[in-house]
Amino acid sequence: MVGRRGKDGPIRTCLGCRQRRPKGELVRLVRRPDGRVVVDPTGPGRGVYVCADGECVARVLRGGRLNVALRGMCAVEPELATVVNAMRPDRGR
Repeated sequence: MVGRRGKDGPIRTCLGCRQRRPKGELVRLVRRPDGRVVVDPTGPGRGVYVCADGECVARVLRGGRLNVALRGMCAVEPELATVVNAMRPDRGR
């Protein structure tokens, strides 16, 4: 799927809330060959985007959404939610 381009750059859809946002406002997750899901802002390959918001992250991590979106069994480590939440733009202000 080719992303759309808005005035703020490429537009992507959050897997959790389905809101369309500029790519820079979202966190990109990928599945490594070993099945582990990690944050990967620039790497090649299939990725999904999620808002750095606790509710969106929780939605994405439950119910098998990642398995479907990343087309394979995903192993999610407990600290992934903490890492994604720490990437919120309003943190550190």
